[in-house]
Amino acid sequence: MTGGSTSGLRRRNRDIVLRTIASGGPVSRTQIARRSGLTGAAVSRITRELIDVGLVEEGASIPLKGQVGRRNIRLELGDKGAFVLGIALTANVRSVSIGNCRGEIVSQRKVTGVNMEQPEEAIRQLTKAALELIADTDFDSSRLVGCGVSIAGVADPDTGDLVRPHHLGWEARPLGGEFSEGLSLQVRVEARPIALLMAELWGGAAAGLRNVMLISNGIWIGGAIMLDGIILRGRNNMVGQIPHMKVAGSERRCACGRVGCLNAVASGTTVLEDLDHIRLRGADRQLEPGDRLQALAKLRGPEHTAIGDAFRSAGRHMGYAVDSFLEILDPELVLLAGSAGRHPEYLAGVRETLASLRPGEDDWPVMASIVTSDQSAIWLALEAFVYSQDLDIEQLKVA
Repeated sequence: MTGGSTSGLRRRNRDIVLRTIASGGPVSRTQIARRSGLTGAAVSRITRELIDVGLVEEGASIPLKGQVGRRNIRLELGDKGAFVLGIALTANVRSVSIGNCRGEIVSQRKVTGVNMEQPEEAIRQLTKAALELIADTDFDSSRLVGCGVSIAGVADPDTGDLVRPHHLGWEARPLGGEFSEGLSLQVRVEARPIALLMAELWGGAAAGLRNVMLISNGIWIGGAIMLDGIILRGRNNMVGQIPHMKVAGSERRCACGRVGCLNAVASGTTVLEDLDHIRLRGADRQLEPGDRLQALAKLRGPEHTAIGDAFRSAGRHMGYAVDSFLEILDPELVLLAGSAGRHPEYLAGVRETLASLRPGEDDWPVMASIVTSDQSAIWLALEAFVYSQDLDIEQLKVA
């Protein structure tokens, strides 16, 4: 076996052990060996290395009848072993965050006044805000191993390029390289729906599942699909880009010029158009669309029935699309994310349509996601640079 292949095997085994601890909660060395198929000696060696760099901590012993020894000590993630930076850049969220390897956000800053009309300036502003956050946060910045960028648009994860940034009104650009140069960090860029799905897989409603669809619905609609444990991408990274699929029940014209597109009848933009007449303090029409949608989504109760009706109406149209996804993809779970998608009346509208299309059924695997764009950017970075064979263990050893 060559030195290179030996190094690759070590990285693979380390990744397996670290993922087992991260996804399985506090576990013993014996349990890790059983779940991973690695030998007890290999697990002991790897866990010692992970403990030495602070990624893993020893906790209380696990009482098991007839067994004693260090193998029954609980192992769990440390909270200071490694840190990542997260950048969220969507229609209504521009933020920078620092998270630990447990996925906990330890510091965060919303970035206001971002000049979205000038992409270079927007990237400069976000980079500046991220560097200021790093400087102002009390943590060991030498343990900052990478950055995740959750973005509205279609990204190529292999190159970091933003290839279809239509939601932002930008041209295609090497976004990952631009952030990497400004931050002096490794950067992973993903479309927001994929980043949200990754976060759900790590600790959310999708944990442990292998067939999941996530529909992100803020101002625009997007999606991400995982089948048999693999996130689908397609020839141009366009799998899950569903805003212009045709749905029944409306002749509403889409911005693309066609009639009945999902984005025209079921998106957050649809809700805003239906509520254009609403004038309420804190949710007026002077706000940016994404901010107005978020503000309206918070207004619930008997005095705001018109708002609830608008979300429910849009949800009814989404129900036709969800019915198709249930039929074609056979998912274990469909998650609705975003300011519009997670609204309870929106979900009620989806279920109302499913009830009409699937009489006699009431157990559809459809629920709201509670993962935020900020959290998705953190988990994206963790997936790329910590729970990965690309983990730079040497950086942590000298930190």
